[in-house]
Amino acid sequence: VARFAREAEPVIRAAAGKVVRRFPRTTKNSSGYALDAWLRSGDLLDLVIGAEGTLGIVTDVAWRLDRVPPCRAGLRVTLASLDALAPAVAALLPISPSAVELLDRTFLELVGAPGDEAILLVELERDDEATLVAATHDAALAVSPHAGAVETALTPEDAGRLWALRHAASPILAALSDQRRSLQVIEDACVPVARMGDYVRAVRAAGERYGIQVVLFGHAGDGHVHVNLLPEVDRPGWEAAVAGLLADVTDTVVRLGGTPSGEHGDGRLRAGFLEALYGKEIVALFRLVKRAFDPAGLFNPGIVLPSGEPPLSRLKVGDGACELPPDIARALRDIERQGGYARCRLDLADADPVPLTGPAAIHP
Repeated sequence: VARFAREAEPVIRAAAGKVVRRFPRTTKNSSGYALDAWLRSGDLLDLVIGAEGTLGIVTDVAWRLDRVPPCRAGLRVTLASLDALAPAVAALLPISPSAVELLDRTFLELVGAPGDEAILLVELERDDEATLVAATHDAALAVSPHAGAVETALTPEDAGRLWALRHAASPILAALSDQRRSLQVIEDACVPVARMGDYVRAVRAAGERYGIQVVLFGHAGDGHVHVNLLPEVDRPGWEAAVAGLLADVTDTVVRLGGTPSGEHGDGRLRAGFLEALYGKEIVALFRLVKRAFDPAGLFNPGIVLPSGEPPLSRLKVGDGACELPPDIARALRDIERQGGYARCRLDLADADPVPLTGPAAIHP
């Protein structure tokens, strides 16, 4: 803390104007170090949160939990055009929904429900039934001018039926053959809500350009879109195609005023794009923060700040994938197929091939 105050804080405060100008104006951003949040709060905790273990080790955490309202309802909003996406979300947000999820056409085609350009799944939470019914009515009325259809669900059973569509892709993606793998490479971009339709179009176009199937879904209320790439990994040149798609989509994210890392962090995959997002001066401030907290460079080198390693050098498949012992490779593939991501990887060596349990997930 003393080293940060002495070596980094004066330089960062002097560059506060540049930080404000260069940081994306999105509802979520986990790229780089949160200089903007720290400048607002003055609390070093804002730099440590989201630093992916690169600034130190957290040994103790105290949580303050919000109470979950007891009454819940849902809406399913169909959109005939991506032009309606941003206005529909803007109409819903004043009603204070607890979730506004996007299911893009690429997602609907995967689960065998084609026909709409996109669907929004909306969740509302309130403290009593009367307030919930009124909020559901207000939400349906507000979004109707932008929707092809609006379906409401006021019981837990009906809401579960609406949301079943969101979970339908999990077993499909988990059961992909070894020739077509689900890769989370560009899966974390967040853009201003008003530019979400432009981003979806750009990802679709990039997928077609590089011959890679894409599946898009996400958190529309935040402008945060997840993408699963489904490349044919036995097709010559597929890795170069994924790299090209990653570069093109990242350029689009920056152009739209977004961030490549909405909630999952940079890791090694996105660390190399920091300069494209923030520019050299802000990245130099990130390095100053890193040196102040970790002068020996011991904590997670290569994560957040790039090490020069190619961004796609650690894919789970392809020429650059690590060669693993057969038992571990087999167990990891079972985890991927069955969505057992909570299983400790240290337990995999010499493990018996026991079926894994747990809900499948679209992305780990």
